[in-house]
Amino acid sequence: MATEDSPDYVAAQWMARIDRSALTQEEQDALNRWVSADIRHKGAFLRAQAVWQATNKARALHAPYPARVAHVPRPSSRRAFLGSAVAASVGLFVIASKTGEARTQYTTLKNILHCRQTPEKQLILDCYSHVDDYSELTRIVYGRCLVAGSQRTVKTSRLRFVINGSLLMYKDANYEIGLVMDGHASLKGQHPSEYKTLSAGEQITRTAAGQLHFSYLDAEALARLSAWTKGQVSLDTQTISEASDIFNRYNQKQLVPSFRLADYRLSGMFDLNRPDVFALAVKTVLGGKIHEDRQHIYLE
Repeated sequence: MATEDSPDYVAAQWMARIDRSALTQEEQDALNRWVSADIRHKGAFLRAQAVWQATNKARALHAPYPARVAHVPRPSSRRAFLGSAVAASVGLFVIASKTGEARTQYTTLKNILHCRQTPEKQLILDCYSHVDDYSELTRIVYGRCLVAGSQRTVKTSRLRFVINGSLLMYKDANYEIGLVMDGHASLKGQHPSEYKTLSAGEQITRTAAGQLHFSYLDAEALARLSAWTKGQVSLDTQTISEASDIFNRYNQKQLVPSFRLADYRLSGMFDLNRPDVFALAVKTVLGGKIHEDRQHIYLE
């Protein structure tokens, strides 16, 4: 999980600065000092350069409307020495839009990102998500995020809200979903005078065909759906196979359930970054066996 004082966050800021123009000598010296100060800084900087190259690939895999995604320039030769590096987990790029208003692009891969938080705004991205953030507008390009604020505009391609509270948003090729977590949100219609106010627990789903569906979720369902914002997963009806798929989205080390255990179920709250703890629970509760190598945890 990346925070503003983490090496990954600082490295991403350096990459955003490098993309704008060549560093001054003073800036280059400052960067060299930061990279040399800690081996973790060097690793974070290498990952930040790699994620810059991986961002376009992530969009191609996950963005349902690629023509609407803001273009991120490819790295020049002076920044491209990591062409064969493994993609890192977080990208943060500050880019000037055509209107002159700067936007911050947040992109995640196998991680959850807590962005800058103030009393006026909160933004949390789930894994494999992309968000464009402006001064008064947050746009979800793909994936899932939680946005909180007062009189803040939040939109996807087809849904547009003004929120006073917090809103959980999801977008993929088939659905665009807005779920009010607390407070309320005004959903804009096709015309400026059209709007619908949604309260906590109310959800709207828009299909790719343009159909709208409204539903209501209770407090327990809201807690379960937002558990990822705290780095947790609430398992209830999922099979071991389905739970493994969830953990595998967030971790390099992959869970591999056996045919015998795949359809079993295990409920509870688990840390998304600790697949080993989940594996131990499977062993203890379901009588499974565990063996692992560097990249896998086998549940048998």
